[in-house]
Amino acid sequence: MNKPWSPDGWRGMPIEQVPVYTDMAALASVEERIATYPPLVFAGEARKLKGGLARVAAGDAFLLQGGDCAESFAEHHADNIRDFFRVFLQMA
Repeated sequence: MNKPWSPDGWRGMPIEQVPVYTDMAALASVEERIATYPPLVFAGEARKLKGGLARVAAGDAFLLQGGDCAESFAEHHADNIRDFFRVFLQMA
């Protein structure tokens, strides 16, 4: 069931929340620009996470997962991120 990764693989996934893009040229332009950026997560980090999750699945580790369900961009600033991270570290 594992398909090889590709940058546009997400396009084949089921759509649950469909945004409306009124300017397809602007969308294409943004996608082209984003494609030139470095990755947000590197392969080694993904492998490390996969290994850690395998330990959780085997019962050898504990997973603490948290975060906002649907945060707005208005709330996305350094103070909120710092405060959330502080609480998360206290829980860990």
